Amino acid sequence: MPKLRDERVAWLAVQDRLRRRSRRLGPLGWLVTIATLGAWVLLRSRGGAAARMAAYSEAVDHVTGYLGEDDREKLRADRTVPPWFVFEVERARRAARWRERLPAKRETRLERGRRILLRVVLTGSVVAALVLAPTVWVRAASLGRIGPVAEAPAAGVAIVFGAQVAPGGQEPMPFLKGRLDIAAKLLTTGKVRALLISGDAQGGSGDEVRVMRDYLAAQGVDPARMVVDPHGLDTYDTCRRAHDVYGVTKALLVSQELHLHRAVTLCRRLGVDAYGVPALCEGCQRVTILYNTVRDVAAGPKAAWEALRHRQAAVVSAPDPSLREAMR
Repeated sequence: MPKLRDERVAWLAVQDRLRRRSRRLGPLGWLVTIATLGAWVLLRSRGGAAARMAAYSEAVDHVTGYLGEDDREKLRADRTVPPWFVFEVERARRAARWRERLPAKRETRLERGRRILLRVVLTGSVVAALVLAPTVWVRAASLGRIGPVAEAPAAGVAIVFGAQVAPGGQEPMPFLKGRLDIAAKLLTTGKVRALLISGDAQGGSGDEVRVMRDYLAAQGVDPARMVVDPHGLDTYDTCRRAHDVYGVTKALLVSQELHLHRAVTLCRRLGVDAYGVPALCEGCQRVTILYNTVRDVAAGPKAAWEALRHRQAAVVSAPDPSLREAMR
């Protein structure tokens, strides 16, 4: 019986494992399969297994050259290869696929660690850029448009954004209370003539807009100067409905500063000449401020996407003249 070359023995040792690998679609393959109902892509992928096996065969020939004498003796004796062999075969095949020079030697543990670290850093950089780029856009678009009550320009209306209410659904939480106190101050100092109270009447913590209206009334705000929008389900919907339903074209926005950059940017994008007046959050813990800051940064991509889509509000209503009447 003729003696087989080491390359041939190595191929026989690993071809079954490589055949299974050649039939894998990978993440992109599965996404395409699902998107196209799978059948055609799956059959085509199976049909391409022979070509992948041919590429594996060439990679095995190359990687066999990495074997030391002890590895070759073990290969000839029981047709087993070192644990690193299949990994190196994959590395050689990828290099050949991308028309790169085949690796001249095995990848050391240090080299592999550096390569993985580089990939992690690059992936993290891309993810950070995707998250932070919208935040940079939001900050740039709101630059110079946020300031205290004394510096705020006069406007017909202040839009007060809703937030979580206290357990029991009767009192505002500190975040919301700070917004309502600033809104009352804007009205009493003559900066605005009416308030548009916008929030979710069916929020997870309770009826936000009812609590907001009742709190302001208890502070002496004339109910005739308040208009309630119970369908301000998020920042985008509040701005969109303020413009489309209530006819707002210029407004002061009342919220915490960490939220105002996004609110001002979205309202301006939707046709409202907006200026933000930051509210305090007396009694708020640092962890609450940190959580809401991170949450607002994470909402940046969503805000950018909604601004590009220019979608309708979740609840579309007919034009409502009540705010114009409240400003008289």
